[in-house]
Amino acid sequence: MGKTKVNNPNIELRDLKFNLYLDPSKKKQFIRIFDLLTETHDQTINTVYKHLLAGPDEVEKIFIEEFEAKENSNFNPDYFDYGDYMEEMQNYVWDRLDEQYLMLYQFKLMSLSNLYQVFEQQLRKWLYEEITHRTNEHYNQVKFNHVSNGNKNTFDSFLNNFGKLRDSLEELNLTFTNPSGSEELIVDTNIWKIIRECNLLSNTFKHGSGSSAENLYKLCSEYFEKVNKTRLMDFYRTTNLERVLNVEKISFEKYSNAMQQFWINMKEHQRCSIKMNVDISSKKQ
Repeated sequence: MGKTKVNNPNIELRDLKFNLYLDPSKKKQFIRIFDLLTETHDQTINTVYKHLLAGPDEVEKIFIEEFEAKENSNFNPDYFDYGDYMEEMQNYVWDRLDEQYLMLYQFKLMSLSNLYQVFEQQLRKWLYEEITHRTNEHYNQVKFNHVSNGNKNTFDSFLNNFGKLRDSLEELNLTFTNPSGSEELIVDTNIWKIIRECNLLSNTFKHGSGSSAENLYKLCSEYFEKVNKTRLMDFYRTTNLERVLNVEKISFEKYSNAMQQFWINMKEHQRCSIKMNVDISSKKQ
């Protein structure tokens, strides 16, 4: 959000001051949704994927019974070969096991990706609505346009990625009060570092190899499955078509709790300022 002076006589670089207010009822809603997401995540695993939690041996028995029921309905003793039957059953069971564990893998990572998106949209929405609030317009004697000259919604490009969100929190100098009573920049807290991990996980799952995957690997190399020194992500060239991330080591609750703690620690009122370019052409007319 911070700006440098542009070479335009109608644009003036000003130091704008803002009062950011987090309404207690909104804060309660922001916090509550992470309880709901965690409960829904756990309930889905314990119902839809309950059979997988019993372990591969128990799941294998289920698929053997499934195969036998399917084959017995088509059984023809004149064309029965026990060796072929057992090979076909083994292949069927392996395929079904692989499919089911892939679905569980995808569900866990999709849930984490959605978790981050919920947090990001909460934060973007709150910052936008507070910064452009009429009390801040009146105090700074400016008018915030919600539609650009190109007739586009200005919110579309407002802090629309993690880097912009991080920079804005730093520029606005938003802080948490730590247990010792001193102020700590939000972007320097452990809470924010954990949220960043979730953002990197989300991007890695959605996009595969790239900068997010490399940054995540530097922070959490244990999340990446390997054979010897080769990461399976690099071998298979995908992060969602094969099980290349170790979801057993990735905790949904860890990231959900961090986002909840973010809002628990956010103050009801914060005063901040930032330099922004202001169009003063209407004042010259």
